[in-house]
Amino acid sequence: MTRVEQIQAALADAGADAAVFRLPENVMLATGWWVQIGGQGLAFVPREGDATLIIPEYEAHEAPRWWQGDVRTFPAIRFDGPLPATEIPRILGELADEHRVRGGKIGFEGSYESVAPAQIDGEPNAVAAPTMSLLRDVFQSDALVDLTAALEPLKARKTDSDIERLRITNEIACIGLDAFKEHSLPGHTEAEIAAAVGAAIVARGHGYKGTRVVRAYPTVWSGPETATGWQYFRSRDRKVEQDDVVMLELGTVADGYWADHTRTVVAGKATDRQREAMAAVFAAQEAAFAAARPGATGGEVDAASRAACAQAGFDQFPHHTGHGVGFRYHETMPWITKGSEQTLEPNMTIVTEPGVYEEGLGGFRWEDNAVVTDDGAVRLAETDYGLD
Repeated sequence: MTRVEQIQAALADAGADAAVFRLPENVMLATGWWVQIGGQGLAFVPREGDATLIIPEYEAHEAPRWWQGDVRTFPAIRFDGPLPATEIPRILGELADEHRVRGGKIGFEGSYESVAPAQIDGEPNAVAAPTMSLLRDVFQSDALVDLTAALEPLKARKTDSDIERLRITNEIACIGLDAFKEHSLPGHTEAEIAAAVGAAIVARGHGYKGTRVVRAYPTVWSGPETATGWQYFRSRDRKVEQDDVVMLELGTVADGYWADHTRTVVAGKATDRQREAMAAVFAAQEAAFAAARPGATGGEVDAASRAACAQAGFDQFPHHTGHGVGFRYHETMPWITKGSEQTLEPNMTIVTEPGVYEEGLGGFRWEDNAVVTDDGAVRLAETDYGLD
């Protein structure tokens, strides 16, 4: 079943006649196209018939590589012709008539408070009152159906094509992970190390295996304060000192597919106790991936990871073990944490990120992305370097 067919089945279950998507992650789900400017790219999916991608006219020449279906375009940016504010409603109106859905029930993205950005991520878009007003006016209907709960499980279950594109994103992320190892040296500031990671990904990721657009979101933390590295940290102008622990948190997105990684190194030579801590982290991650089989719950995977960490003689890490990843940096399914009853399924893509945090020792966390299989979760890409 194609993605469009999956969405159409969800529409039938919800009693909706069609859906209009404006959030980049949902336009991607339906068409594979990563929107450049938030709100300036839409997908229309009728309950029956062909779906349509609606994009600015200057993007039309690139779209067929990702979407071979119907494409409708409108002028954008320029002001010597019709404006998006009039053309988008006009195109949606044409589709409403073609598919005979005026007055029907229209699906929309009604409950998203956490969203993945478009390529231009400085101004992420939301679906709020103006979009709802647009849908009511164009489709002449007050019957809007929130499809959020139906879309999230679809995103969690990756296709083979999704997994291949996620593998490419992870390989691009490894460029940055290697740069982190290379630049985590005494005298470099956290901000300088983070900048080197981001620069490596952007410079070498564009064009990698045909990748069109890459973005990177690295932050670096160092020194004794990595013992609180389980918190969300920010890169500072602090200079790394000899034998400091240095930790990287990295989000990478390539053509709309996301990866999430953490790495930890020592800017010098690690102590025996630090090596033991890192070994405990690796054991916890291996246990989590081994437990991440179809039918297991997020809570069971979390428990396996924590038990391995405790068996190695270290306190359990205070944060979740992992989560889903792919169409967003942090997907809602499956959530891998204490008490999670969400069930893992084949082809779900997950991360596990166990850590050890101890005053006087520092913080040690390692995070990889993997796909759930009958034999446990299999990493999408790996780095090969030691702690020193």
